[in-house]
Amino acid sequence: MSAHDLHSPCRDVLEALVTQTLGVDSAAVVTGDGFEVAAVLREGVAGERLAAMVSSLLALSEAVALELGMNGCRNVIVETEAGAVVTLRIPASGRELLMSVLCSDAASLGSVLYAARDTARTLGQRLTT
Repeated sequence: MSAHDLHSPCRDVLEALVTQTLGVDSAAVVTGDGFEVAAVLREGVAGERLAAMVSSLLALSEAVALELGMNGCRNVIVETEAGAVVTLRIPASGRELLMSVLCSDAASLGSVLYAARDTARTLGQRLTT
């Protein structure tokens, strides 16, 4: 399955995440090297730029974890006054894919993290079969 073939199955799952999780207004699947695969984004969010930044953010976080003698980095959460960005790996064998979820400050971060992890598992299962 090429990156182009991943677009539709990823977009469907992202749309469900955005519409069913309170406070989530954007979500994207990107490659480990920073290219957008699929996205459901609010107005004003540039998918290509988000993809590049998400990839770099997770790589830097993993480097910090390794430097501190910790085993890997499960996710990265950036909290701001306006909301949060949650980034995590999608467990799809043979592929390095990441997912980033943007939510407003009205969202419960615990609920968003739970939904993001569940969505990442769903995507991993879809993309591995």
